Amino acid sequence: MEGLKRLCFDTDILIDYLRGPSETTKQLMKKIHERKIVACTTTVNSFEIWLGVYLSSKPEVLVEKTEEFMDQLEIINLNYETSTEANRILATLRKKGQAIEIRDLFVGSIAKVSETPLVTRNVKHYERIRELAVVTPEEIIKN
Repeated sequence: MEGLKRLCFDTDILIDYLRGPSETTKQLMKKIHERKIVACTTTVNSFEIWLGVYLSSKPEVLVEKTEEFMDQLEIINLNYETSTEANRILATLRKKGQAIEIRDLFVGSIAKVSETPLVTRNVKHYERIRELAVVTPEEIIKN
């Protein structure tokens, strides 16, 4: 984990932070701040966060807090290169008879192409994407 310059946060980590971070997420954020690691997420994760805001019973309460938090993150876009990689991965998995949720496919492809390790508690969602660096918050904290 030494030498990391950027980390890409999956939706589960972002939600945890926005809801009032767990102790693990607090330690994670402290560690990345100490190491001056750039905190990133993807346009897909942003979509998922904002969908949750607007589906909530009181979105007006959440908008400002969410905007302030999301403004602190580098947002990595889905682009031509990542969409091509996503299709390569999807075709490979389909040929093997393995399913993958489309949003996870896009998030994983964006993180892989941008060479940014993905921080998630949902490791199982991403384990079939070869050459994608996936780490848990606990792995970042202990290293």
